[in-house]
Amino acid sequence: MALPKLNTPKYNLKVPSTGVEVTYRPYLVREEKILMIAMESEDQKSMSQALLDIIESCTPDVSTSKLTMFDVEYIFAKLRAKSVGETSEVSVKCNNCEADNKVKVNLEDVSITDLPNTKIQLTPETGLVMRFPSMTDYTDVQNLDSLSNVDKIFAVIISSIESIYDGENLYNANAHTKEELTEFVESLNTEQFKLIQNFLDSMPQAYVKLKYKCTECGHDHDMELKGMMNFFG
Repeated sequence: MALPKLNTPKYNLKVPSTGVEVTYRPYLVREEKILMIAMESEDQKSMSQALLDIIESCTPDVSTSKLTMFDVEYIFAKLRAKSVGETSEVSVKCNNCEADNKVKVNLEDVSITDLPNTKIQLTPETGLVMRFPSMTDYTDVQNLDSLSNVDKIFAVIISSIESIYDGENLYNANAHTKEELTEFVESLNTEQFKLIQNFLDSMPQAYVKLKYKCTECGHDHDMELKGMMNFFG
């Protein structure tokens, strides 16, 4: 006789970068095992892949190759809340006396910072339409040991260009080679290039608001805790 199978509840969430609503389920012991093994390895590549594998298993309607870093942070926080518990205790330093404080984070309250404009005006006629780089874009580039840090920045920028426009002409990046796109980016002046760098620097992040009083000095804090790795004790 076959062993019984337990029903797993399903929930809905909106993917932050697209606004598309998808269904997800809590992760199970088999997925938690993947995460634990990756965390034990302390290898960033393994941990990133483990997060994507878990999200792929629990949110079948999502293409993980297109998920941004902030998508992954947000979705995993939701998965963690339904799988392990809504709250997580984290250690936060007081910004007055630097004492460590144990504070409970409600993972159901995790939100995303404002999304920047994806249109970058370079001249009155010419500009770029960018897309938010995926987590896979970042990890693939970081794993290319043959590239310098500068080349890695360029690689992320090139992969993030969706299209280039010049007056009424629109050039889809997919229709052009990396060499052509690189040549275009390298032809920009310093101020124009900074506009692109500012876009990448202003990538959204998952955050949760914290209000607490320091147990050491009594200082009141009203702050935003950003970044997925800071949400878990």
